Amino acid sequence: MHINMKYYIVSIGAIFLALGIGILVGFNLNNNEEMNKQQAAIIEQLDEEFNSIQEENDTLSSDLKNTDKKYNALVEYVNENADALMSGSLSGKKVAVVSTYGRTENVDKLKEIVNHYDGSVSFELIFNKEITDKELIKQAAEKTGEKFKSTEDVVNYVFDIVKRGNAESLAPLEELKMIDLNSENEDIANFSSVVISASSESSDPAKQFNELDKFVVSKLKSENKYVVEAQATGAKTSYVEQYAKNKAATVDNIDEKTGVLSLVALIQDENLVGNFGRLDTASSLIPMEK
Repeated sequence: MHINMKYYIVSIGAIFLALGIGILVGFNLNNNEEMNKQQAAIIEQLDEEFNSIQEENDTLSSDLKNTDKKYNALVEYVNENADALMSGSLSGKKVAVVSTYGRTENVDKLKEIVNHYDGSVSFELIFNKEITDKELIKQAAEKTGEKFKSTEDVVNYVFDIVKRGNAESLAPLEELKMIDLNSENEDIANFSSVVISASSESSDPAKQFNELDKFVVSKLKSENKYVVEAQATGAKTSYVEQYAKNKAATVDNIDEKTGVLSLVALIQDENLVGNFGRLDTASSLIPMEK
């Protein structure tokens, strides 16, 4: 989460504007007594404004330094005490890890986080780009005997099958490369939270979200599953805005310990909705109780 510098820009701009006006007035001085009085009054007023702006700028500078100091102290504390703060936090929690538009590099990291803090991964589900292909959707309908008309139909079918715990029924979709389902847990139907890793390669995240991700989020929320979208600080494209609009929690820095803390806290609570991390879209660095 970046410190907003707009106050510096406005203040400095105002200072230079005041100086510029003062110089202009000085160049236009003449012997007219009334004019001299008016110009003197203007200069005095500008001088007062300058001093006021300078004082305000000094205050803002001090406030920003204090905020920056507190922020760095919090990051340092989390970095030094992460394991102690989160040890065993996910005990008893069953989490599904989902990736859209292929298996993203964050999938293993997310599974590692869940397992490290004593949670269990019910399954790993990958939605490939093929699930948006209209011709493949027709083939999937023929192979399964279902009346698929759209990507949304296929997504709903996948989670309905997962809900029934019948992973074998998804084999036709796997053969068509539309999905990949991996699990070391036989009871795939048993999960309460879902962490989604969205692809970070799209130049149009809104379009991509609307073609697949929104159906995943909608279906999961209709099943009363808690949804968190997670990405790393180096993501080429952020999907925070799209997931936030659909009432899903987001973490934008899972490659950092503060991001791991946020993700664990969200899964542990399974109720909070907000945007956490370093991006300007984040409401705070980590979830905090009010």
